[in-house]
Amino acid sequence: MRTEIEIAEELFEAKAEEKKATNRRVALEQELIDLLGQKEEGSKTHNVGDYKITITGKVTRKIDWDLFDKDIARNIPPSLHPVKLVRELDETGVKYLANNEPHLYKILAGALTVKPAKTSVTIVQGA
Repeated sequence: MRTEIEIAEELFEAKAEEKKATNRRVALEQELIDLLGQKEEGSKTHNVGDYKITITGKVTRKIDWDLFDKDIARNIPPSLHPVKLVRELDETGVKYLANNEPHLYKILAGALTVKPAKTSVTIVQGA
C-alpha cells in the first residue's frame, strides 16, 4: 500500500505535468489563431490537412444595473430593453439594439461593459 507522501508526490507531479500541457495547448491554440485569424464574435471553420479547426471569437457583456435603472431605462422603450425579468442581460437584445437601433444602443452603452473573451479553438481529425 502506498503512503500519503507517495500519493501526494505523484499528485504534485501530475498537476505540474497538467499545467505544462495546458500552457502548451494554449500556446498552440494562439499560434493557430494568429495564422488563421479570428472573428471578434462568431465562428469560422478551416480544413487543414486531415483536421477541421473551428475558431470561435467571443465577447462578454456586463451591465451596471444601478446606472441602467437610474439613467438609461427611461430612454429606451420597455419593449426594447435588453434585459430579462431576472435581472440578467439579454445579449441577443443588446446585439439587436447595436445592429438595428444604434441611437438606443448608444444610450445603453453608458451602462454596458463589452470586452473580448477568450477565443476558443476546437480541432477534429478525419474531417
